[in-house]
Amino acid sequence: MTPKIADLIPFGYAYRNCKSDDITMKIAAGWHAFMERIPITIQTDSRLAFLDMNGPFYEQGICFAYHSGVYVNHDKMEEYMEAYPELAEELRDYIEYFEQRDYHELCNHTLVPLDIQLLSSKTLWGGHDWGGHSNPDYQMLLDLGTDGLREKIAHYRGSHPEKSDFYDALMLTLDTVDMLSERYRLYAIEMMEKDAENRAIYERIAKALEIVPKKPAVDFMTACQSFAMVFFMDGNDSPGNFDQYCGKFFEMGDREENMEILEGLWREFKRVRTWNLCISGSDENWNDRTNELSWAILSLVEKYKFDTPNLTMRIHRNTPEDILKYAVKVMSAGTGMPVLYNDEIVCPALEDLGIPPCDSHMYAMNGCNQIDIQGKSHMGLEDGEIYVLKCLERALHNGKCLIKDETFGLQTGDARNFKSFDELMTAFYAQLDWVVAYATDMANKYQKFFAEYGPSPIRSVLIQGCIEKGKNYKDGGPIYNHGQILTEGLTDAIDSLANIKHFVFDTHKYTMAEVVDALERDYEGYEEMYRDFKRSNLKFGNDIDEVDALGGEIQRHFYSELMKYHTYRDPVNGIYGGGLSTFNRTAAFGVWAGASANGRHKGDIMISDSLGAVPGCDMNGPTALIRSALAYDHRLAKSGFVFQMKFEKELFASPKGQESALALIKAYFAGGGQQMSINVLDSAELLDAMEHPENHQNLVVRVGGYSDIFVNLPIGLRQNIINRTMHSL
Repeated sequence: MTPKIADLIPFGYAYRNCKSDDITMKIAAGWHAFMERIPITIQTDSRLAFLDMNGPFYEQGICFAYHSGVYVNHDKMEEYMEAYPELAEELRDYIEYFEQRDYHELCNHTLVPLDIQLLSSKTLWGGHDWGGHSNPDYQMLLDLGTDGLREKIAHYRGSHPEKSDFYDALMLTLDTVDMLSERYRLYAIEMMEKDAENRAIYERIAKALEIVPKKPAVDFMTACQSFAMVFFMDGNDSPGNFDQYCGKFFEMGDREENMEILEGLWREFKRVRTWNLCISGSDENWNDRTNELSWAILSLVEKYKFDTPNLTMRIHRNTPEDILKYAVKVMSAGTGMPVLYNDEIVCPALEDLGIPPCDSHMYAMNGCNQIDIQGKSHMGLEDGEIYVLKCLERALHNGKCLIKDETFGLQTGDARNFKSFDELMTAFYAQLDWVVAYATDMANKYQKFFAEYGPSPIRSVLIQGCIEKGKNYKDGGPIYNHGQILTEGLTDAIDSLANIKHFVFDTHKYTMAEVVDALERDYEGYEEMYRDFKRSNLKFGNDIDEVDALGGEIQRHFYSELMKYHTYRDPVNGIYGGGLSTFNRTAAFGVWAGASANGRHKGDIMISDSLGAVPGCDMNGPTALIRSALAYDHRLAKSGFVFQMKFEKELFASPKGQESALALIKAYFAGGGQQMSINVLDSAELLDAMEHPENHQNLVVRVGGYSDIFVNLPIGLRQNIINRTMHSL
């Protein structure tokens, strides 16, 4: 039987036929139509009812992604046309309609040749295909329920009568949440009769759904059920401060039953690849916020050893010693978690942006490790990225990309004629500043697209400021709308500049002309120079004052320059800040850099994986590496400033080793460090996993700002991880 278009592409049909011209309303209508029709089931091992949006929603012919906007799934539409040729003409009409509204198509059409050159050479990225992560206000959901949220919308609707369609969209979104919840409640009742073995699970779900999400949560089951219903509908992004908004409920009722619910949710987080969950931390008066749920979550990381969710633990002056020790013990399991963040640096850094302490202390991590204010902000969470080593390449070769063999963008003069190191630094900073201006301008251009074509109704309901202002989440609705530009290749640029200063301007062994020629030739005919640069001890991460001072100067210049620019989301108060999170892109960035003066051949994948040393170049031990890392001003970093260390599992797993690690962590944070990720690995196991991946399917490693299964990573990235220095304690 031929299906109706409304059933085949429910989101697309309802969006197109929505009577309102408001895109938020159209998306809400499409969302509702999809949720009405999608088949539902309950995974009993998760102990909760919810819809996993990763599968069916993103596999439709016409889709909506929370991080971008509406788009056409051409493969699926072709599949529909082959299966139902009688609908082909009508489906083509829908394709044409939505191609004019497809976020990716719209963005690609705006790319000018220089955009493409800069993007394809990895010089920069301006967020043209990514709208960021989010930390909705789940506390508000649990406290008010959807009925309470409706009252809030009704209250503010009167202040913005011109935004009637927007508020209608939010109301329809809440209706959708309730409608889907009722479908699950009835399904659970039906399954109570059909599945006697799991009757108790279905009964508990049905009872919870009699209360939530319409009403406030009353215990841990209803809190988790209400959270899960909305969290997974919103694309299972990042729970944020889960122990804070669910902590009081966890302490109610039967502990064993609550742990069963928590473990079911934890398994589901793993299955769908949830991003970042945050525990502990301080309030604005530096009171510790660790609770029973914080401890329980740490115990699950130790028990299951999953690669996800990415667990962040916030620490500060009053963090209890016992949970710090337990966190270090959990790290010895080798998942790279928990990652530690220092409130003593992060909170003042946020306050420098104008965020008051009452909110700065409510920060949570998102995605890999970006910083957000739970339920109150759209801080970009990757608005763009800048490749610092590539900026130096451009300065040394007058705007030329050595990989593409093309010159484009700013030209800063022939470096062969530079007579001083200051002249080289002037050219380097000119290139860096030009790229900063270009990247933020590109990011703002696409933020405007996100605001116009990809508003998120559910996030507009659950991010404070949106309802109050009558503005969508992506268009300046949240209270805070700062931006975050990430950094690649910082250390590689530092090492290269240190070598040039020493060998050209201090000792005069080589000339600038020789260096430029050698790099363009990938050191062919300059083998001695390559060895000098490669073996030089002038490498960041070894506690060498001259090199570290240079690194601190570059970071201060770069991140201070970023803060001169404002976001489209808030052109008055929305400030761009810098961060350093390599994600899984490190090796790919290496491929796109020509030969560099730190003794690196063209296309070498061994690019720095964090703010620390280039893999294998920190040779003076962990204390020296920490001292170098503290040469940066971590308070200038407004996004996650990732610092990674790697230790042998055998050493780290002993009580003495854990004690030494804790002392190292405390020293780093006392010195002004923002973040620390610790990889506890077995070198022999890593090498064997390269040869026999089938035997290591559960080997978890810390990649950049997140953890992943080692054998699932690209081969170049695996080699990069192996080459990172293994420290002793």
